[in-house]
Amino acid sequence: MTSRFSTLVILLSVLLVSSLVSAAAIPDDSHPLAHGMFLSQTDAYLSGESVTGDHLDSHHVQEGQSRYGKNWVIESSLTDEAATLPILVAPEEDTDEHTSSHLHARSDASTDSLPTAFDTNLSNNFTAQSCPKFFNDFLSDSTVTSCYPISLLLHDSTSFFHTLTSATATSHVLDLSCAASVDNCKSTFNRLATNLLKDDVCGKDYKLGNPLVASAYTGFITYEPVYRASCLKNPATKDYCFVDAATNASSPQDLDTYSIPAGYPTDQAPWPTCNKCLQASMDIFSRWAQIDGQPLTTSYLPSASALNRHCGDNFANVNITVGKKAETASGAWRPAVVDWRLVGWTVALSLGMSVL
Repeated sequence: MTSRFSTLVILLSVLLVSSLVSAAAIPDDSHPLAHGMFLSQTDAYLSGESVTGDHLDSHHVQEGQSRYGKNWVIESSLTDEAATLPILVAPEEDTDEHTSSHLHARSDASTDSLPTAFDTNLSNNFTAQSCPKFFNDFLSDSTVTSCYPISLLLHDSTSFFHTLTSATATSHVLDLSCAASVDNCKSTFNRLATNLLKDDVCGKDYKLGNPLVASAYTGFITYEPVYRASCLKNPATKDYCFVDAATNASSPQDLDTYSIPAGYPTDQAPWPTCNKCLQASMDIFSRWAQIDGQPLTTSYLPSASALNRHCGDNFANVNITVGKKAETASGAWRPAVVDWRLVGWTVALSLGMSVL
């Protein structure tokens, strides 16, 4: 009897210890995890404005941008189906070693929903540290960002690529861009272009053909011709010519017109639509093609001559004397034909890799 009683006591003790161990192993859901805490998209957008109109979700698919130390870090929603995923953004560098969370929910949706230039991680392939500092400085300067320069966004913004899928979102960006003071913004970008070429800023990288630096310089000096052309309105549709071009699914090459100022000639098929918008844009470009140093000095006449063959004689003015082309060092960046389908695949692949 004593032996059985002892055995029973031992079994009860084992069961009691097991239950205590199990209880200790189960987390308490009443206290959320502090590190990497998630915030629902609904909560994240409480302080921002909602977006209405066509392609609602695509307007919120923009990549946010936040400076973390010296690097620009991207967070992104990948598809419309992923719109309900938590939105996280890297904060400013934290000097407190005991801070438990290194990710904070985005607080200003109305700002983050607008596209920004150079919104992918800046390359570390710079000759001098002064160059990435120059980029970080102008990208965080409200005097620059408030211009919403299409010349920079068109070729150097992943978020703007997504904006182009929505006529409403694109029109909103154009409203902001065209409302900016062209004189003030032109002065700002001329100053940036001059500073960029200095050896103690980005001049050495420009001479070595760094594509990021060369693209920034081109975006600076082509601000005004792109501004003038992108702010034209189609008298037939009352919309921006740029928006009509960006959303014309039957003729996606219409958007290539706005790359001519950056040195990309439109001189072969597929051809853009021959309309008043294209003709007015070419008229604007003809004036800047006569200015020394503008990329239009090399891309305008080939484009104008080709469009005259395709759209009819005298469609574009070819009776001009182009300015002197900008001097570039050996191996420097040269423009090439933009394949928007390739850009689309590149963006899709880059976004997909960010999930892995």
